[in-house]
Amino acid sequence: MSAKRGTEIPESIRLARPDSRDSAAIDAAIQLGNAARSTLGHMPFSGYSDAADNRTLLLAYAGDLAVGYALYALARRRVRLSHLCVDPTWRGTGIARLLVEDISERHSDHLGISARCRRDYDLGEMWIRLGFAQRGERRGRGAKGEILIDWWRDHGHPNLLSVDADTVLVRAAIDMNVLRDLTEPGRTNADESYALLAPHLVGLLEIIRTAALNTEIDRMDSDLRTRCTERAQGFTAVRSDPSTRGEVIAQLRQHTRPLVAANPKDRQDLLDLQHVAEAIAAGLNVLVTNDRELTRIYGGIAERYGLRIMRPADVVTHIDELAHAESYRPASLHDTGYVERRLRSGENQTVETLRNHTTGERPRDLQNTLTSLATIGAQRLGVFQPSGELVAAYATTRTAGALQVPLLRVANRPLADTLARQLLFRLRESARDAALPMIQIADSHLSPQAQLAALNDGFQEAADTLYCYVIDTLGTASDIERVASSAARVAGLPEPAPLRSGMPAVAAAELERIWWPTKILDSELPTYLIPIQQPYSSQLLGVPASFLPRQDVLGISREHVYYRSPGGTRPQAPARLLWYMSKGGQTTQQPAAIIACSQLDSVITAPADELYDRFQHLGVWDRNTVHQAARDGIAQALRFTNTEIFPRLILRQTIRRLALEHGGPVNPPQQPTRIPAALFAALYQEGRA
Repeated sequence: MSAKRGTEIPESIRLARPDSRDSAAIDAAIQLGNAARSTLGHMPFSGYSDAADNRTLLLAYAGDLAVGYALYALARRRVRLSHLCVDPTWRGTGIARLLVEDISERHSDHLGISARCRRDYDLGEMWIRLGFAQRGERRGRGAKGEILIDWWRDHGHPNLLSVDADTVLVRAAIDMNVLRDLTEPGRTNADESYALLAPHLVGLLEIIRTAALNTEIDRMDSDLRTRCTERAQGFTAVRSDPSTRGEVIAQLRQHTRPLVAANPKDRQDLLDLQHVAEAIAAGLNVLVTNDRELTRIYGGIAERYGLRIMRPADVVTHIDELAHAESYRPASLHDTGYVERRLRSGENQTVETLRNHTTGERPRDLQNTLTSLATIGAQRLGVFQPSGELVAAYATTRTAGALQVPLLRVANRPLADTLARQLLFRLRESARDAALPMIQIADSHLSPQAQLAALNDGFQEAADTLYCYVIDTLGTASDIERVASSAARVAGLPEPAPLRSGMPAVAAAELERIWWPTKILDSELPTYLIPIQQPYSSQLLGVPASFLPRQDVLGISREHVYYRSPGGTRPQAPARLLWYMSKGGQTTQQPAAIIACSQLDSVITAPADELYDRFQHLGVWDRNTVHQAARDGIAQALRFTNTEIFPRLILRQTIRRLALEHGGPVNPPQQPTRIPAALFAALYQEGRA
């Protein structure tokens, strides 16, 4: 694949998926395949027709001329790429990338794309450029037993080896010398490099394999290649944008030329440059190497891009420092202008606005509290409003059976009450994610807004603390009672009153609110599937995420309003809501799916203007849209709270399968649709899986 290398993809290139009746397209693919049979191998003509039947034959056309094709199959949630062929006169123009990217996009729900290629074809560089990584190798069935390389382009779906993205603090690329340390016992730096695999770093440090590392593996000619490939299997592969990587390489060369005029002087120097550029382009914050020369040349300039080049021992020694440096980066709070990040040790002087004057707290008291919390390793988080001012802060630690909150402050500013309620919900989410059934707030100078919000949220007072249950149980009343009673005994608190099966909807809804995220299945509380269009879902629920910030009030609030026509099924409050997001148009970011669960607090039917004036800060429709949905001037508003975004989309085929198993509607809802408790339980478990 050498002709026209590096040129841009012609604008006239188009892709098409012929069916089995398009004999001209199939013949064109066969002709291309026959011309490349020496490397593609034999494919029966029927294989092309079968692929066309299955819509897994993809052709690239320049005008009416077929210039390339990909033939693949779908099996076990994987895409198996059998042929990737480009006309010799069009190779190097990016057509292969265009074909592969289209397959990845079309089948993004599959785990990835696999391909197999003989090593002696010397196409490793091509596969790596296309985003593939070596997965293994084996002897072929030919008489000479040629080595076959298994290539894999990962689609980023979680698997048994995946780390939890919510806990990873440092994502670090490694170069070949570190990989060899982890592969060959007895090397000089092997013990130091093995420290990267220490148990206490699991979940905190994610080791990354970049294209540069794959290139170095591909260059090996000994059995060490096989062992390095096997070792690298446990590391996360990343792909960086080629144009971004090219820009970074150019800038790195410009900055390092005064330091080393001849750099890169050989292939190894070029690989060092690629290691640094790949890590920067992929957004990583650490590159681990024992190569002192690489560190000397690129260490200073890399830090300007947020990349630190470090030895393995330094990564382990300073993991806490690196972890803090990573988490200090502001993160948007629910896609609003507010951001949340860790408080730096030097920011103790900036928290004056959070001091509780009513309890007599002195400035030094609050600063000492923050310092002591940092000393014990508490997670200290601050919330900053769009102007940059600190408006809230909280700290958490974990003990057996409870998430401890020794600090919870909200400044007396606009949205203080709303922000306090949101922070309490974030604490519930943190406790649930940590499998802790209780939250205990022990801040002796708790902000008044936070105290009021906590009491309204179901917290109870005991021994100078406020506590609440976080019962992550989907089950019967007796199941939930058993978990809550156990949590109370561990915390030394009074056990809750007994629960009974068949409790009224109002009682069940209140218990699900104050013990969130518990779900009581043997109660009278109903559940509805609610359809919502994707553009409105993005604004109201934050899914899919938008490039534009959400309104601050809307994003921070735990309470929202969904407008609808008053016709058809009228949901009865209280209830649970499962949000079914429909598929969008040309710019859709996600497929149709159930994306979230909320608690329906009330249903209000009233004149359109009255509803809009009352709830405009909690909904996303403008006045005119509310009027359009109204009937005879009357519209309806569903007021809901505590929206839980599912970590996994529940796609239409899954919904249909579960509906057939548990009863309920198999077609997408066109209006609020009540579903049985068994189907709700199955869907909720699927979304939370």
